[in-house]
Amino acid sequence: MIPQADIMVAAPLDLARRSELEKLLKTMNRPDVPGMADPNNALVPFEQFGKFHFARFVIIDDKTVGDLAHWGVDPIPDYPIYLAFVANWDGSTDSCLTALAGHAAASKGLRAIFSFCQDPPSNGDLLTWMKQHSHPATAPYVNWIGRTVAQVRKEAGLRVALQEELAKYVQVHPDAGDHVRLVRDHLVEFVRENSKLLPVAEPTPIGWWLRNWLHFAIIPVLLVIPWLFAIDDLIRFPWLLVFIVAPFGLLAIVVFIWLLRRAPWTFALLVALGLMLVPFFILYPLWLIPVLAIVVAFLAVLCWYEKNEPDYIPPPTREHDTELANHEDHDVTNQYSVVGCIKPNWFRLALLPPILWLTGYGSRHIYNRSHLARIQTIHFARWVFLDGKRRGFFVSNYDGSHQAYMDDFINKVGWGLNIIFGNFVGYPGTRWFVHDGAKIELRFKDTNRRHQIPTQVWYKAYPGLTAFDLARNTRIREGLQRRRMSEVKIRAWLRDL
Repeated sequence: MIPQADIMVAAPLDLARRSELEKLLKTMNRPDVPGMADPNNALVPFEQFGKFHFARFVIIDDKTVGDLAHWGVDPIPDYPIYLAFVANWDGSTDSCLTALAGHAAASKGLRAIFSFCQDPPSNGDLLTWMKQHSHPATAPYVNWIGRTVAQVRKEAGLRVALQEELAKYVQVHPDAGDHVRLVRDHLVEFVRENSKLLPVAEPTPIGWWLRNWLHFAIIPVLLVIPWLFAIDDLIRFPWLLVFIVAPFGLLAIVVFIWLLRRAPWTFALLVALGLMLVPFFILYPLWLIPVLAIVVAFLAVLCWYEKNEPDYIPPPTREHDTELANHEDHDVTNQYSVVGCIKPNWFRLALLPPILWLTGYGSRHIYNRSHLARIQTIHFARWVFLDGKRRGFFVSNYDGSHQAYMDDFINKVGWGLNIIFGNFVGYPGTRWFVHDGAKIELRFKDTNRRHQIPTQVWYKAYPGLTAFDLARNTRIREGLQRRRMSEVKIRAWLRDL
């Protein structure tokens, strides 16, 4: 399995040359299709690398910084306007930047593009410059970790080949629907004879595998640590283990097994370990006092800020909305770039970093197989801090229209939006952290559109394919490689064709 890297290289723009840069970036796009990159454009020919899922050049120009005046901020910060290159790549960030710097055309093109920055690479080492201006994602999201561009394309081709072979088979065997096992056997044999149709499995890099396990272990270890204080008491009073700990341990095992059929095993494990804190607090009820004190204090402070923070959400201008719309709906997938200021108080500035860390933890270890909570239309996304964690930048690649994208979030994970984006200036007021906010639909959509910025260049490696298509194509390939399948599952597998 080859994991995907989330790359962002950004540097302050030389504002005097902005219009010249915009003209240059337009040359990378297909004629008469605003913002849609020519895969083999002369500056950065993304297609030649074969490892870019998505890529974009975007000028991060936040037109809403002036809203800070409603928060009593004076003077208004003079934040830089950034030129950013954002991409999703099969492999490590270093391998991506090295490949770009070592490619004759891309290296020359990147030098030309980044020459419009205040601190351009000039004739220096482009690779070193890009590394120095890299912005690691605070919380990256990958729809399916390990699914490469090569795999996506191979699996799409495999489905087409199977459809064609199935059509031929049905012509010769009109009663094929009554003998689905024979149909599958024929298709399995067809692929065996045409093995090049299958993607080649690549080994997972040991370093990434080890780091990923160590990263996942952080929360399980934290959940287990309290029990270290209970070891002596459990040894001295074994009846505590038998009558209090053991019953909850059995319950945790049952819950873990039950969840395995409904959720990733990582989620099941975290729930089971969390459940085991109940007997710990039964044994040591005094430990609940500081925990409850922290929770009550947090809720009190949260409630105060929610009631007293300014509520300023003007609608976006028609010109801005039209400019954004001109860059959308040229494919089944769209790009999304949004920037905003974090609410200028100690509470929000301190709260957002751990929230985004937990978001990244969940997307890395739990929501890494075709869905983010209940959302299944996002291919890649990233949250990143700018300007000393005073501003946030979010980008995503999603299927469907912008309105459908917003409705999906409002209806399915509005609480998640409130937890994260409720910390930003101009977001509809929340109540008790998770209520209201995104549910105030019109104001939420005004906020979203007003903070969204145009993406000047956007590349997608597999036009016409949605995240649903990718998941279906993977199911088809996996169905071929299973040793045994029931007739019911075979029929479901054939329906995917």
